Amino acid sequence: MVFARVHQTAEGDLLPQKLAEYYGVGAVPGFEGRASDPRRGHLPELMGLRGVAILIVVCGHLLQRVERFYGETSLVAWEKFLFNVLATPFTGCRLLFFISGYALMISLQDKGQSSHRSSAAIEIKKRFLRIWPPYFMVLAATLLFLSATGYKPSGTYQFESKPDSLVVSFLFSLVFLHDLIFDTFPRLFPPGWYLEVHVQFFLVGAWVWRWYLKIRAGAARLSIGVMLLILFLLVSSLAMEYGSRGIRYSVIAFMPYFWAGALLADFRIHRDGDQIDRALRRVWLVGWLGLAALIILGAPFGDALVQLSGQVICLGLIIRASFVGRTNFQRALVSRWLAKVGVASYSIYLVHLQILQVVIELVVINFRQFPVFMLVALCVFWGLSAVMAVSFLFYWLVERPWMVVALRASPSSETSDAGSRKEKTFFAL
Repeated sequence: MVFARVHQTAEGDLLPQKLAEYYGVGAVPGFEGRASDPRRGHLPELMGLRGVAILIVVCGHLLQRVERFYGETSLVAWEKFLFNVLATPFTGCRLLFFISGYALMISLQDKGQSSHRSSAAIEIKKRFLRIWPPYFMVLAATLLFLSATGYKPSGTYQFESKPDSLVVSFLFSLVFLHDLIFDTFPRLFPPGWYLEVHVQFFLVGAWVWRWYLKIRAGAARLSIGVMLLILFLLVSSLAMEYGSRGIRYSVIAFMPYFWAGALLADFRIHRDGDQIDRALRRVWLVGWLGLAALIILGAPFGDALVQLSGQVICLGLIIRASFVGRTNFQRALVSRWLAKVGVASYSIYLVHLQILQVVIELVVINFRQFPVFMLVALCVFWGLSAVMAVSFLFYWLVERPWMVVALRASPSSETSDAGSRKEKTFFAL
């Protein structure tokens, strides 16, 4: 990067150097994909999995809009079946929840259970600076656009919901309470429910994880962790079955995914995984099959507890298989292009729905005469191209500078080793 080579040798160089602090490749760790380095705690596989997760979210929303604009009544039975199976953006969110639980456990383990009372406040400040400013900009821009133009998006199920006032919806979205208060997704940005769950998790999960780590590492702690997982599964299934809509989209319902990720991280740290690695290397399709099964299990069916348990098992297989070296699955996850998608995944999440809402409707209107799967192919090409172009622009201009600000919120005493911890946990959102 040219900016990174500029020195403050003259007054004219101050601006490029200042820009380099926010936009240089080294300003935020983890942008380039590379193999794991256990000595530094570098886990690019998690970054690749974040890329996979956000692609599932984007493709799920894309297919939903193709189905709505094309017309469900125009589809034959097997086409409806495929749309029901593949148009499941929630599957990507479940994978992101699992990764967040895993990354938080790794982070707390690395910090050695520091008793510094300000550490929790610092982490909350960092997370706030990481997610709130870009989210505010998306919400504010959407509110201003809708207010100025009077535009009402078609083919949406969430826009015409409570509250009646977009300003009220905007204000409660900003404090991550929209779903809990109104039992509806944020009107200006329906995927904001995921951010609300994540904020709830970060406020509650950090304390649960810290309590768990106070137990002496070993079989007893893992046994307690498994019992907690069973408890969380039962509570989640009850919440999904009998809870209000706000509860069904709260951390109560999604806690099994977070906790299963944490439990897998604890097991991997304190247990010899060589035999598991050898077994997974022989059965090299485990990671791919786990991912395929997770997508298939994404559509609601049958007993909620059975489906939830199956999803958690698939997620565990995916994460565990991703760390087995010299496999096609692991090599795919550490590729540079997937790492870039993973790093920009938050920006992609924030802007993809608005872009798809416009692009997919235009494509369907103009190419409706095509066979449905040719139409889907066109929508995937134009939809993903537009989403990636806008998302990476948003990442560099909006999200990335705030990532640097959030990193600088850390205590100045953190060493370069801590920097490697940031690299693997900072993108855990």
